[in-house]
This record gives sequence, C-alpha cells and structure tokens, in this order.
Amino acid sequence: MKSNQFGVHEITDLRELSNFKWACLTQTQAQLQQVENHDLKQLLQASAEQDKLTIKRMLPFLESASQSFMHGEGSV
Repeated sequence: MKSNQFGVHEITDLRELSNFKWACLTQTQAQLQQVENHDLKQLLQASAEQDKLTIKRMLPFLESASQSFMHGEGSV
C-alpha cells in the first residue's frame, strides 16, 4: 500500500538529506575543477552523477511531502 502522507519527522529528515546531497554535489563539482589525477577525476564524476540521480529520485518525495505539509495532512 502506497501512502502519500509524511510525518513531520519524515519531512524534516527528507529536507536534511536533500540539503546534504546538494552540499555534496556542490563540493564535488567544485573539486572537479581542481583535480588533475585522471582516476580521482573519474571517481568524483561518478560521485556527482550518483548525487544528481539521488536528488532527481528525491524530487517526487519532496513534492509530495510539500503538498502534504501545505494541506496539513502530515502526522506527528
């Protein structure tokens, strides 16, 4: 059974995780500009791609949680 409702703690956790993933992506992209080692650059590129995919997969949850919160459907 799929639920579109989120508890306050779930919304908070999702927001914290989202902020963390954005920070990781931002830092990785900044480091990519400075790294010259080919292997390390590939590792950072793979990390950045994984962060982008994770953020993309989180967007529907963030949108649903936002709607749930806006309509007062979240549970404590």
